[in-house]
Amino acid sequence: MNSRIRTLRNQLLLWVSAPLLALWIISTIIDHDVATAFVNLNYDRELLDTALDLGRNVREANNQLYLDLPQPVIEMLISGEQGRYYYRANGPSGEYITGDPDLPDPPDGAQTDRVSYYDAIYRNEQIRVVGLRVPVRPGSGKGALLIQVAEKTRLRDEFARQILLKMIVPQGILVVLATLTVWFGVGIGLRALTSIRGQIERRSHVDLSPLRSDEAPAEVRPLIGAMNELLSRLSAALTGQQRFIADAAHQLRTPIAALKAQAELALREVSDEKNRATLQQLHAAAEHASRLVSQLLTLARAEPGSHRSVLREPVEISALAREVAMEWVPQALQRGIDLGFDDGSVATTVSADPFLIRELLNNLIDNALNYTPEGGQVTVRIAGGTGVPALEIEDNGPGIPAEERERVFERFYRIPDSRADGCGLGLAIVREIAQGHGARVEVLPGREGRGTLMRVSFVVTR
Repeated sequence: MNSRIRTLRNQLLLWVSAPLLALWIISTIIDHDVATAFVNLNYDRELLDTALDLGRNVREANNQLYLDLPQPVIEMLISGEQGRYYYRANGPSGEYITGDPDLPDPPDGAQTDRVSYYDAIYRNEQIRVVGLRVPVRPGSGKGALLIQVAEKTRLRDEFARQILLKMIVPQGILVVLATLTVWFGVGIGLRALTSIRGQIERRSHVDLSPLRSDEAPAEVRPLIGAMNELLSRLSAALTGQQRFIADAAHQLRTPIAALKAQAELALREVSDEKNRATLQQLHAAAEHASRLVSQLLTLARAEPGSHRSVLREPVEISALAREVAMEWVPQALQRGIDLGFDDGSVATTVSADPFLIRELLNNLIDNALNYTPEGGQVTVRIAGGTGVPALEIEDNGPGIPAEERERVFERFYRIPDSRADGCGLGLAIVREIAQGHGARVEVLPGREGRGTLMRVSFVVTR
């Protein structure tokens, strides 16, 4: 699997910068040829001018040819600004007259040309040579002298390199600036996607309303439209699922209630112990089924897409928690459990659905009572010392192992070897309601080192 993260910005940058880099390389090659040709043209002209100057100083005396070179010309040839020139003059018959006698001859194909340029190796260095044929006396028929002037090509190469650098460095800077411009420009252009991401991140999992596309660019609107269509189909599917669960649960409540009533009536009339034991099991099963149906209805109301998932009003959770705890006192006394309430003098208002918060409390208290042995304690507490209002239900029962604290929120999951009665939906309903309200639910060890502390942290309404 490729560990590098592919992003739209990186891909656009690659697609833009790669052609720019290729064009820069091609331009560098062309610039090198242009600079080399320009330098060679100017240096060749200078060589030819030098050869012409020498040709103007050809003299004849006593049928002998020689170059009458003034001292400034000799000094220029020996040590010019660009380095030492090499030169040689040969007579019409090829006889040596003056200069460097070992200077290479012109190639065979240029023996008769008036002006010829060629490259050669001289004294282990690359040189450039011009050969100029100068008539001894025009019209005399005595032939022409061959004047050769040469210089080292490394001077040309250095000059061409300097020209090339002055050409490619600005182009390279332009490529870098263009790449940076594309980088920042793409970032600005992608702000529309960042805005859409912000819309999605700020939503709760229960909000399946369409995304806004009025400020999005035309290229992004089809994507938003496809996402809105997906959200619409998802909302319809969730609504259908919830409707089915709610309808099925409603349809089951009546026959289960009748079965439960008939079992209770039969228990009063039957005296046979064997039949009575069977009826008690039937009554317990009906009770369990009734509880399961009730929890399924609550879960359907708490899930995303339900009409209750968007109902919000200010709720004083301390007063609501006290009220719900009082309702569970009779059952706690029946089981021999001390159920207490501690509000810590914290009055906190949150934006919530009071019906769902009541169901959350009912499930937490019921869960604590089920897992707390006779003679134990269950405390409902409102805590706000951290600045975040929290609802806590603590018991001193056997506790929940650390490896099970996340799995207990799964639907229909029960801790192995658990002897408490239940359907495995209570804590799943708690987490669903908490997430729908933007709250966080945690399973912690009890404050005294035993039991379980269930904490639900809310968002304060300002």
